[in-house]
Amino acid sequence: MEGNKDDALKCLRIGKQAMEAGDRSRALKFISKARRLDPTLPVDDLLSEIEKESNGPGDPQPQGSSGPANNGTSEPSKPSDQPSVRHRGPSSSSASYTEEQIAIVRQIKKKKDYYEILGVEKSCAVEDVRKAYRKLSLKVHPDKNKAPGAEEAFKAVSKAFQCLSNEESKRKYDVSGSDEPVYERRPARRAHSFNGGYYEADFDAEEIFRNFFYGGMAPTAATQFNGFSFGQGMGHRGGGDNGSGGFNLRMLIQLLPVLLILLLSFLPSSDPIYALTRSYPYEYRFTTQKGVNYYVKTTKFEQDYPQGSAQRVSLEGKVEREYFTILTQNCRLEIQRRQWGFIRETPHCDMLEKFQSVAA
Repeated sequence: MEGNKDDALKCLRIGKQAMEAGDRSRALKFISKARRLDPTLPVDDLLSEIEKESNGPGDPQPQGSSGPANNGTSEPSKPSDQPSVRHRGPSSSSASYTEEQIAIVRQIKKKKDYYEILGVEKSCAVEDVRKAYRKLSLKVHPDKNKAPGAEEAFKAVSKAFQCLSNEESKRKYDVSGSDEPVYERRPARRAHSFNGGYYEADFDAEEIFRNFFYGGMAPTAATQFNGFSFGQGMGHRGGGDNGSGGFNLRMLIQLLPVLLILLLSFLPSSDPIYALTRSYPYEYRFTTQKGVNYYVKTTKFEQDYPQGSAQRVSLEGKVEREYFTILTQNCRLEIQRRQWGFIRETPHCDMLEKFQSVAA
């Protein structure tokens, strides 16, 4: 194994240094250990030289340093026990993770769908998403789970939570099946974008974790979750002012997006008549002549837009054009991602082809 070879070379280097320093006992100990770790090393000449120099009363001393004092005939029997002990020592210290942790990491990395990653249904509420994230994030956080791939699994869990914990981004994900933005025209009051939005290309999993558990602030002292302690070094970003009792400018900056949303919600705005996906308050479904489903928010829709009227025909034509635009743009994204080797299937292109065949 490569690890044994590296350890053997290190022991050989220490043995040579001991020879130069005149410490024959130490030299014999480490050169013998190097040969046990890697039998292909050319150390026979070095061992012969040490044995010649130490011929006499100094000969038993190296054996005493690596075990109990015995006569010269016990030296060959000692190496048969020691290689496994020396080799397994570092391995046991480095393997500070359990089979359960490895299984959790592998299970998450195999999944691509955000709902499957968090283990929730598509009809779940935001609170269910938060509970699932709380449970999984603590299991795969790199500070607790040292299994290979834990960091990638932690990022996948954080990205899934980032998308599904927001109603708008969750709705877009349900439509497109991807965390990339869907180019759907929405109301003017919802078309804004703010820092920390749910479709950032480069998100910070640690920032999401801190926002969830600490409200955006790094813990000032070791905080425990079910016996697991996060120290001060985790996610340290702020300066030494986190413990100050004065006005926290950083917290205010993080609250600005929420304040902006609340402000915009009170501004006068004209909501659209329909939506292509079902979400409150658009809960009443209608279907165009070309098979496109759309949703309205009032039962008086039939009275305001009677079947066959010019207003109804114009509205449904607008619905079909918007539906066609969304499918076209998402199909282009799928074709591009397939060319890059990211995906194999193109569901939106299939839906577009089906829509065009019906329209023809």
